[in-house]
Amino acid sequence: MNQPTPGYGQPAQHGILPTPAAAQPEAQPAGQQAMAGPPVAPQQQESVPPWMQRARARTPLHTLIGVELRKLAGTISDRILLITGPLVLVGLGTVGVFLGPVGYYTAESQIGPTVWLITFSAIVIHAAVIKLVAGEWQHRSAQPTLLQQPSRARYFLAQACVVLLVWLVAAALQVGTTLVATPIAVDQAGSGYLLGYRLGWVIGVIALGSLLTILTALIVAMLIPNAAGALALYCAVVPALLILTGSLPEYFVWIAPAAAAFELAGTSPVDHAGPVITSLTLWATLLVLAIWRVSRRDLA
Repeated sequence: MNQPTPGYGQPAQHGILPTPAAAQPEAQPAGQQAMAGPPVAPQQQESVPPWMQRARARTPLHTLIGVELRKLAGTISDRILLITGPLVLVGLGTVGVFLGPVGYYTAESQIGPTVWLITFSAIVIHAAVIKLVAGEWQHRSAQPTLLQQPSRARYFLAQACVVLLVWLVAAALQVGTTLVATPIAVDQAGSGYLLGYRLGWVIGVIALGSLLTILTALIVAMLIPNAAGALALYCAVVPALLILTGSLPEYFVWIAPAAAAFELAGTSPVDHAGPVITSLTLWATLLVLAIWRVSRRDLA
C-alpha cells in the first residue's frame, strides 16, 4: 500500500517538518557565496547639537578684530584717550606749523615742522595702543580670547589690524592738519605755498613717519607686559629723544625711529643713508624680539 508523501501542514516521519518551497533560500553559485561577506549593519549617523557645532567652528577674523576694537575702548580712560588724542594731535600739529621757520622758502622747510613733531603729536593716541597691547598681559584679558581660539598668530593679526586702523586715522589727521595749517602760515610769512604741487610726497612722508612712530609704541607695549610701566617708559623716552634729536641731530638721528621720514623729507642732518639703515635695523630687531617674547609669554 503506497503511503502519501508528507506535505506542508502534515506530520512527517521522525518528527521533521519539511520546509515550504517559498521559504527555502535560493541557491547561489559558489563564487558569489565566497565573495559575499557577512551582513553589515547600517552605521548610525552622529547627531551633533547646534551648540557643539558652534563650538567646533573657527572664529572668523573679523570677529577677533571686533573684539580687539571693543578692548581698545573698553574703559572710561580708554575712551578719554581716544577722544583727546585726535585733539592733541591736531593742536600740536597746528602750533608746530605756525612756530616753524620764518622763511618757508622751500618745500622742505614747509614740511619740516610736521616731520619733527610727527613723533610727538600722536603720543596720546599711542597711549591708547599701549594700554591695549600691554594691558592684555597685565590684566590677563588675553586669556578668554586665546581660550576661544588658541592660535596666537591670528590673535596677533587681529591686534595688528587694530593698530593699522589707528595708524590710518592718525596719519589722515596729520595730513589734513598740514594741508590746512601750512598754507595759512606760509601766507602770513609772505612766501609761496609749495606743498600743493607735491601732494603725494607730503602724504608719503607723513604716512611713513606716523607708521614708524606707532610701531615704536607697539614695540614698547610688547616688550613690557605692564600698561603703567610701558606708558611711563614711552612718555619719558619719546620727548627726551625728540629733544636730543633736535639739539644734537647729527648724533641721535642714528637711533631716531623716524629717521627714514627725515631722509624722505630732506630734513635729515646727515646727508647719506647711514642713519636710515641703522635706525631701521635697530627698530626692526626690537620688533622681532618683541614678537618672539609675546609668542612665548605665559598666560598664567
